[in-house]
Amino acid sequence: MKSFIVTGASGYIGSHMCYELRRSYPNCHITAVDRVKKEKLNHLYDEFHLYDLSRTNFHLMNKRQYDCVFHFASLASVPEGEKYGRKYYENNLVSLIRVLNEAIFYHVKNFVFSSSCAVYGPVKPTVTIISEDHPKNPVGVYAKTKSIAEDILLEAQKNGEINAAILRYFNAAGRNKEAELYEEHDPETHLIPLLMKSTIANIYGDNYDTPDGTAVRDYIHVVDICRAHIRAYEYLDIRKRGIVCNIGTGKGLSVKQVIDAIEEVTEKTMERVVHHRRQGDVDYLVSDVKRMNDELTFETQYDIIDIIKSMEGSNK
Repeated sequence: MKSFIVTGASGYIGSHMCYELRRSYPNCHITAVDRVKKEKLNHLYDEFHLYDLSRTNFHLMNKRQYDCVFHFASLASVPEGEKYGRKYYENNLVSLIRVLNEAIFYHVKNFVFSSSCAVYGPVKPTVTIISEDHPKNPVGVYAKTKSIAEDILLEAQKNGEINAAILRYFNAAGRNKEAELYEEHDPETHLIPLLMKSTIANIYGDNYDTPDGTAVRDYIHVVDICRAHIRAYEYLDIRKRGIVCNIGTGKGLSVKQVIDAIEEVTEKTMERVVHHRRQGDVDYLVSDVKRMNDELTFETQYDIIDIIKSMEGSNK
C-alpha cells in the first residue's frame, strides 16, 4: 500500500491533491498536514495533523514508511509577502527545511515540491515561451522563497539525500466541481474567480506588447497540476533521480481572451474597466512544456473552457 504525506492539505491545490491521489491509488494512506483544519475535507485523507510547520518541529514520518512527500505548505500572496517579508521567509523556508530534514532522516526518497514560474522573474519582451533553462531572477519575497527552497532541495539531491521533483507551475485555475472543492483565497486575487463572481472585468493595462494589448498568461487547470504531481512522483520512483519541470499548457491567453471565454460560457456581458498597468507585470508568461511532455511524459487534459465551466455554481 502506498503512503503519502501532503503538507498544506487544507489549501486550494493541497486539497485537490489529496482527492487525485485517492483516485490514482484507491488504497493509499494519506497523511495530511496543515495549520488550518477544515472539517469538510476530512474524507480526503486518513489522518490529519495540525501543525504550524514554521514553529513546530516535524515528527510524523516514524509512524510508517512513506513513499513520497508532496510539499504545498506555503504562504503565497505576493502583496502580503512584500509587506511581511520576514514572516514569508520564516514560514516558507523553515517549514520546508523541517519537513525535508525528517524525510531525509527517515529515508523517504521522493519529494515533490510545489514551486512557481515566479522564480523566473521579469522576462525580456522578446521572450514569450519560458523553458526550465531560462535564468532565475525572482523579484519579490514570495518568488525569492520559492527560488531559495529550490536551491535547498537541489543541494540535498546533489548530496544523494533525496530525489526531488521541482514543479514550476504557471497560473493555477479551476476546481473539481464534482468533489465540491473550491478556490478559497482570502482575499481572492486570481483573475478567473474574480471574473466569475462579478459583471465588472478590471483590466490592469491595455498597452502590453501583445496582439490585443493585455497581458498573456498560461492558465492550467488545478486537476492537471495535481495529475502532474502524481506523474512526477512516479518519475522519481522509477528513475531514481530528480527533475525540474514547468507545469503548464504551453498556450497563452490574454486577459481579454479570458473575459471573452467567460462571457461565452456564462452568457453574461461584462463591463470592461481599464486601469493602469501594475508594476512588475510582464507581457508574456507562457511555459515551454517540452520537458513536461517528453521527460515527465505528461500532457494536460483541460483547457480554458473546462476551467470556466468548473467554476460555474461556485459561491466561494
